[in-house]
Amino acid sequence: MLTCRALILVTGAFGFIGSHLVEKLLELGEEVVALSNPQPLEDNYRHIVRSPNLKNLKIAYIDLREPEATLQLFKEYRFEKIYHLAAIASHRLSISQPYQYLDNNYRALLNILESARIVEPSPKIIYTSSSSVYGDHQPPLKEDLLPKPKGPYAMSKFFGEKLCELYVETYGLDCPIIRYFNIVGERCRGNIVFKIFAENIFLARAIEVYGKWVDGEFKPAQRDFTYVGDAVEGTIAVGMKARRAEIFNIGFGRPISVLKIAELMMEEFKKRVQVNFRELKPHESLISYCDNSKAKNILGWSPKIDLEEMIQRYVKWFLSEKLII
Repeated sequence: MLTCRALILVTGAFGFIGSHLVEKLLELGEEVVALSNPQPLEDNYRHIVRSPNLKNLKIAYIDLREPEATLQLFKEYRFEKIYHLAAIASHRLSISQPYQYLDNNYRALLNILESARIVEPSPKIIYTSSSSVYGDHQPPLKEDLLPKPKGPYAMSKFFGEKLCELYVETYGLDCPIIRYFNIVGERCRGNIVFKIFAENIFLARAIEVYGKWVDGEFKPAQRDFTYVGDAVEGTIAVGMKARRAEIFNIGFGRPISVLKIAELMMEEFKKRVQVNFRELKPHESLISYCDNSKAKNILGWSPKIDLEEMIQRYVKWFLSEKLII
């Protein structure tokens, strides 16, 4: 077991955002237990183990859907904070897999909250939700809007938020909530538009841009693309400053056309490919972006990396990974 003043657990530690969070926490000198189920993704693991503070890292392999295993982990390590990022994440793909998304995401969080309730002292749990809980509200999206989730993934995150509120009100836990907006960057998942566009442009294949036809004109979807490094900074700020079930938007705070992403990425790759327009699914909003003033005012957080630099960094990383392969 690690001996430390303040031990931090990161679930989903070898996923996209989780691996960047673990890297940053180690850089800050924190002692971290990185939870993975099953074995970690090789690329993300490779980046984490390069940390000069690797001695501060412990890796645990458990299934958070198992209550006994989760409680045993909490009893063994006495965490001060838990960043709960583990989830099956895809608003679009969840439509065809509702049981998997709802059961996995909700049950894992329930076991974490129950374990936190039982152990003394109870750790702070930072729950990562999603902008998808806002549904079809008109942007800019503020934390005080009544959620209108559409689709199993959004519902799983909304249920998670309500579960956190219940444990805060009933047991006095601290469980602040983050609503992420379109996090992108190095090592992003295969179902994120940066990765999809990069793979197809690199291979000189056509790409698909989703949107809606309005009066005979195609309107590409607009999203609040936010760099993963900025999202990690915001996540840590929530862990440090937020309490109870406070909700914070972590997003850049402006809409960017998906077609613009495609154009800028083709410029960066110095390749042109065919662009095909596709209709959004019924549960997907045409325009989504946040009001991040609460995070700025209370947490002192604000994003720094704008769109052009996000794409430059991502394409540079993508090409370097292809060279390694």
